[in-house]
Amino acid sequence: MSRSPESESGVETLAARLRELRAARAHPPSEYPVLLDAALAELDHAVEALRHTAQAPALTPGGGAAYPFKAIFEHLPWPVILTDEQTSVRRLNTAAAELTGLPQAYAAGRPLAALLRPADRAALRAHTAAVARGDGDRSLPVRLQRLPDGPLYATLTAVEAPGERSPDVLLMFTPMPRPAGAEHPEPRSDPATVVRQAELTALLDRTARALLGGPSPSSALGAAAGLLRDGLADWALLDLGPPAGPVRVAAHGPTAPEDTALEKAFLRQDPRDCPVAVGVMESGAAAVELLTDDPERLGSDEEGTPLMVRAEVTSLLSVPLTAPDGTTVLGALTLLRAGAGPPFSLLEAGTAEIAAGHLALVAERDGLCGPGPC
Repeated sequence: MSRSPESESGVETLAARLRELRAARAHPPSEYPVLLDAALAELDHAVEALRHTAQAPALTPGGGAAYPFKAIFEHLPWPVILTDEQTSVRRLNTAAAELTGLPQAYAAGRPLAALLRPADRAALRAHTAAVARGDGDRSLPVRLQRLPDGPLYATLTAVEAPGERSPDVLLMFTPMPRPAGAEHPEPRSDPATVVRQAELTALLDRTARALLGGPSPSSALGAAAGLLRDGLADWALLDLGPPAGPVRVAAHGPTAPEDTALEKAFLRQDPRDCPVAVGVMESGAAAVELLTDDPERLGSDEEGTPLMVRAEVTSLLSVPLTAPDGTTVLGALTLLRAGAGPPFSLLEAGTAEIAAGHLALVAERDGLCGPGPC
């Protein structure tokens, strides 16, 4: 009977060996090549275990079943991601979720390439497609958006995952050697979350003051959108009016942009040509995209260039301006992050929704939500 070369105890032993390799990063740099070779050998062994398990027949627990594919996948101590040929995530293990900042419950169907710096995305897509076609395994250096100074090796290999109709690609991230004593990124601690919450509370206070103290309602709304850009994002777009005829009343970008004409391009855009804003205003539901790799999400400029590409957007958050009646949508607030900025957190999304409610109050009170009654 075919069985996996890795039992549960075997996976635990593999994990122990990899922990030793991770601790060995404190060794002198001259020893790094040997350590890297050892790490890659362990990865090859893990891949073979996954392949063997994927090919083994499914058996009941009472019938001496091989250790399940999902269990081995989850127990691997290195970050492991299963994708299709387009780099859409099938599943990822806990180590990969911690490394990428992508929640496991959110990951399925999201574009893995969007996690990388723009310069590395095309290479990952091309190599993933080649591996899926059967052109052989390969490895390449990549950098994550959230860890721009931490290069990784992405090792790709084809694997027949249970329940999938075509070969998928198994990707493992291996940290490249770092100098001894170099700092390693740590997950945000609870105290940092408390500090961020205090910052967001102060941001809401400043936004409320701007809405109450502006020389005119329209200028107050624009000033408030600018404050939200300062505290939450690289870009803030504010659209007012019914879904059938909204107007963009504010577009705030970086204080020192590389593309000096981009802010004007955003401001001139008809919100009806911005798919994410249209979707939010029509549905009345917020859109939170921790990873966004669709160049058409924000529409195009007057020359047909996708605004997502011009602004190098990697994460977006769009929330409706909902009137106090809880059903009427008066517009949309869209926040964008670009480059190596982290994705929006749930705490930040909640803050944006509260701020949007404040903006809606001013828009309704002063009749700024379009022609006719708000």
